[in-house]
Amino acid sequence: MQSIRTIVVDDEAFIRRGIERLVRSCGEPFEILSGFDNGRDALNYLHEVNGAVDLVITDVKMPEMDGVAFIREARKHYDFFPLFISGYDDFEYVHAAMLHGSVDYFLKPIDRDRFRIRLAEIRKRIAEARESRYRLADMEKKAERLKSARQTQLLKDVMSTEADLSRLGYWVEEFPEGRYVLLNIALDALPAKARHYTDKDWKAYSYALENIIDEITRTAQKAPFAGGWWWRGNADHWVLLHAGRSADPGFVASEAFAVAEQYCRAVRTYTPFTVSVAVSDMVEDLYLLREAGQSTIGLLNYRLVFGGNQVFTSRLVGQTGAYSLDAVDPGCYRTVKRIVQAVQQADDGQAAARLNGFFDELAKLESPRLIQWLLQYLTIQIHAVWMEHAEDIGAADSPEEELNRIKLAAGLGQIKQEVKRLVLRTTDAIRQHRREDAAKPVELAKAWILEHLDEEITVKKVADHVYLNPTYFCKCFKTQTGETVLDYVTRMRMEKAKDILRDRSLNLQDVSRRVGYQDAKYFSRLFKQWHGLSPSQYRERLRLET
Repeated sequence: MQSIRTIVVDDEAFIRRGIERLVRSCGEPFEILSGFDNGRDALNYLHEVNGAVDLVITDVKMPEMDGVAFIREARKHYDFFPLFISGYDDFEYVHAAMLHGSVDYFLKPIDRDRFRIRLAEIRKRIAEARESRYRLADMEKKAERLKSARQTQLLKDVMSTEADLSRLGYWVEEFPEGRYVLLNIALDALPAKARHYTDKDWKAYSYALENIIDEITRTAQKAPFAGGWWWRGNADHWVLLHAGRSADPGFVASEAFAVAEQYCRAVRTYTPFTVSVAVSDMVEDLYLLREAGQSTIGLLNYRLVFGGNQVFTSRLVGQTGAYSLDAVDPGCYRTVKRIVQAVQQADDGQAAARLNGFFDELAKLESPRLIQWLLQYLTIQIHAVWMEHAEDIGAADSPEEELNRIKLAAGLGQIKQEVKRLVLRTTDAIRQHRREDAAKPVELAKAWILEHLDEEITVKKVADHVYLNPTYFCKCFKTQTGETVLDYVTRMRMEKAKDILRDRSLNLQDVSRRVGYQDAKYFSRLFKQWHGLSPSQYRERLRLET
């Protein structure tokens, strides 16, 4: 059993030493840590050892600070068992002692047999209290591990492009408030020798990589970071670091960069591989986490230009001279930006025209290295646009594949065709998605109209059903169908009326109401305008045909 740490407080030295001998005689678990002649010194000792004491045996009346005052003050800060000893057979002292949690009160001279029995009981109570604390601590650890596992799974779901975020509810409430930084860790191009690795080798290296990420993520949880989570992606790993809301943004950014560098160094040191790490800008709203993830994926594309085993941030890529195309050729850089804008707008005409201008500028350059650099930059930018829309338009070819096709092309003419193919494929995909996206509410509206032809139908009712502004909805409907909303409603009603008129048991008023008209005369007039026959004439024709 773990020792029962004990101190004895009595202003009479020979009595104090006698109590200490008596405690030791009660068995090995009892350990006398120290003795004191007043409550003040004993309290200072408790502060020094941070309350690491199990049993306090103290006299009641002492100079400087008596036993009752000492126990009262000590129990405000620390948890222990107090035992009072006094030569005063006085009810007030006994009462005060019990009020402050004394497990017993002994008069001097101490009854040794009773004292030993009482210490045996105290020993049992201390053991039970310790066991209870251990169980509670273990439960708290398990709860924390379960919470962390649940949070990690949520993050994995959120970052999955296939996940429906609406089904996750208010998932951000599972996480503490503050500032967040997202890191994307991806293996660089594998060394040639990697093709000879066995499955066992890959498992070992994967295990090593994840151990590195886990260890660094856990050790990173110090100022300014208060927590961190990591999880596997498709072909990469993600890390989310949390800092308090009061943390300085500049300090958070610099420390996140330092953590990212640790991943790079450790992987290079302990595995045959290297990794590059992209660090997001500060995230203060976790609902924007997926967007932050897309930005880090785009940042990682720059290793194709600048090499691997590096840390990439938007600040470095956009502002540092070594990473900025402005520093190389401002004209080409501006042209690239205009091409990207045209692609984002799905304007293939503008994209093609600006692409022609870009290659005209490339043709004027004398450095093959610079031409290659600018082509890589453009390809990465276009690929980044695709990645922004990947959830809607599907997965793209990897940037490595796109760049390899460009490298294999012979001359600027063929390269231009490859780049143009990529640009037009991207604009077509975006435009098709937008077309399909615009068609969805129109199809929903048409289905709703068909189900409610017997009711009063207004443009506002239909627009409200598909959650669109009435004016915008009317424009979309006309573009998609070639007719106005009300013309479509009328046409569908007239078609439905033709079917209903086959039932000769229904009079004209019944037919009129079943297609949404209360006035039978108005319905009859409208029917004749659409079909060239009145409802009765149409019925007669049906009779003759049968």
